[in-house]
Amino acid sequence: MSNHTLSSMTADKVVEETKAGGKQAHGTANYPDPLIHIDKNVWDVVIIGSGPAGLMLASSLARFGGHDVLVVDERSEPTTAGRADGIQPRTIEVLRNMEPLGSEFVARSAASYERTFWDPRSDGIRGIERTRRVQSFPTNMEIQDNCTLGLQQGMIEGGYLRDMERHGQRVTRPWGFRDFKMTGDKDHPVSVTLEKMKPVLETTNDGGAPISVIKPTGELKTIRTKYLVGCDGGRSAVRKVMENRHGVEFNGDWVDTLWAALDCVVETDFPDVRKIAAIHSKNHGALYIFPRENNERGQPIIRCYTQVNRLQGEKSKESALEVRDKVTADMVMKAIREIAYPYQFDFKVIEWFTCYPIGQRLVSRYSLPAGQEDGVAFPGHHVFLAGDACHTHSPKAGQGMNTAIIDAQALAWRINLVEKGLADAETLLPTYHDERHATGKQLIEFDAEYSALFSGEIPKSQPEVANMTDEQKRHHFIEIQRRNAAFTTGAGVVYADNVLNHRDPRKLGVSKVSSSRLEPGVRLQPAWATRWVSSTPVRIIHEIQFTAPGGFRIYVLAGDLEKNMAKLRQLADHLSGPQSFLNRFRPNAKAHKLAEGAYHRKPEVLNTGLGQGLSEEANPFFHLLLIVKRNRFKLELEEIRELGPLRPMLYADDVEPCGERRSNEDGDEHVGGLHSKWGLEDGGIVVCRPDGYVGCVLPLDHQGGNGMEKYFDGFLRSSLGPARL
Repeated sequence: MSNHTLSSMTADKVVEETKAGGKQAHGTANYPDPLIHIDKNVWDVVIIGSGPAGLMLASSLARFGGHDVLVVDERSEPTTAGRADGIQPRTIEVLRNMEPLGSEFVARSAASYERTFWDPRSDGIRGIERTRRVQSFPTNMEIQDNCTLGLQQGMIEGGYLRDMERHGQRVTRPWGFRDFKMTGDKDHPVSVTLEKMKPVLETTNDGGAPISVIKPTGELKTIRTKYLVGCDGGRSAVRKVMENRHGVEFNGDWVDTLWAALDCVVETDFPDVRKIAAIHSKNHGALYIFPRENNERGQPIIRCYTQVNRLQGEKSKESALEVRDKVTADMVMKAIREIAYPYQFDFKVIEWFTCYPIGQRLVSRYSLPAGQEDGVAFPGHHVFLAGDACHTHSPKAGQGMNTAIIDAQALAWRINLVEKGLADAETLLPTYHDERHATGKQLIEFDAEYSALFSGEIPKSQPEVANMTDEQKRHHFIEIQRRNAAFTTGAGVVYADNVLNHRDPRKLGVSKVSSSRLEPGVRLQPAWATRWVSSTPVRIIHEIQFTAPGGFRIYVLAGDLEKNMAKLRQLADHLSGPQSFLNRFRPNAKAHKLAEGAYHRKPEVLNTGLGQGLSEEANPFFHLLLIVKRNRFKLELEEIRELGPLRPMLYADDVEPCGERRSNEDGDEHVGGLHSKWGLEDGGIVVCRPDGYVGCVLPLDHQGGNGMEKYFDGFLRSSLGPARL
């Protein structure tokens, strides 16, 4: 068989597999059966859509416990093929904080640690040559998994569905969203109309790409909810109601370039087939190869993002929007062979394909502010959007699903704190829009530049690129990718100052903090410490998982224990007082519905059997982790027995690399490495939000204690009649 054409037998097989709609796609049958009936009329949270955003939100709320959550999806089954497939380092970090999700996804995925760049041959002969190889992400970014994971969305959805079931939650299918109306009901102000749908029918468009046809049954149901969250994708029906009746806008632009995404198994002589490879040909457009997991037969899949509007050697004059449904799998495979010439691609299996133009659009509001509907005033921030309902863009930078997951995480912990009676809704909930909309804007601006350059177009924000030579354009493209690596990993996403992030500690009554290297509004730098009770080395950022109760992490760096003991006693006395935040901010009854008091499962550091208050938190919504700069073998519980609420979670700072080597004895190799990395050599207090972002950094003295009070007073609210856990 020729390397440039498929045999008729193989071509027939490709078409039949495409028409099957991917129902036999590997690894997607392992998920719980959905619910089919909606048996209640009143809910705490209604989530529309069970893609990554909706499932992340539902799984998080199920983990926190105590919430009545309805998750509906108009499809009768989860994703079985295609769609999103790249998990970036910060998202991996978040998922590792939701075990066993993180480990499951890492084990199933194909990891890409390297990116390669291919361009037209420099000698003018037809073909491509590799011009550069780089690590996927710079080493100095402090990322545990310094790679991108390739995993089909169906497997990701399956993992979330299993995680939800472990915590008592399932998706209800097939129910479609029809409308919502705001009412004056103070407790459940959102009225939502849903419609029962028929099972999904798989068909194909003119080019043979799979299309899901979902028809209604006419059976309607109206329910009331406290919160409605639209996680229903780029064509979000929830967003359209916000546009039509509440002045929300969804604006953006298109790049008139046509791309296809093809999931396939190939036999090839292209050397970088198991690396992320960005390929630019001289006349036939661009190709982006992304390694994926093995299919059910053990064959390695790749995703090929392929420019298909340059098949004839020059850009097609037809509108990308008009011709996208006419693109066939054969056309995509032909384009791949032209772009990657002289390397040969023999396509063995086509798992899935689709075709799309590139566009960048961003919604003006992630949450609906207070307003009026039909003359009735309604409260703000009870309707939200997350994921592709907020932002659409090209998939080549691998940001869509990742941004969606982080959107959902950001919303979940805020709703949890409000509904558990701890947070002031009018103060905390608006910060979701403030932080995530700013991130979405940054994403759209980056993608507009990156996708245009990838497609051989001139970014509208950079007309000067038109005057560059081909060599300069190649270097500029790589520079853009590397310059934005912090953002594309997710690890470099920064939030501005607000009630949650205080870069200037003077607003909290603190004169200064000595040389902290941590920045509020930025994710906490990972570091190692030894969990004293079991002598286990742990990554301190994962000691408290993103699960019940969903509280704050407060890292108390003790420094030299003897030197700072008076300060630590003073802090402990402050925390034990009736007016401390530990005693003023108590949850309501929703926090009592779990198996282990405040937890579904106690953290290992507390699950010890130690009595006398050594394994019991004063308030589990504020996890106090005491980290002492000392060899673990030279640290005893007796030394901290007078430190009250600081005692239950004790760690020795003796395993983080680059600490002080004090002797050749065990445990003396790296003393103080965590203190040094965080720039708090003499001790300090780091307050972290439930999502692992630094809220404030405070000194280890009376100002630190008072600063924490002012910090939490900014957005929490004191409970009436405290209910102790």
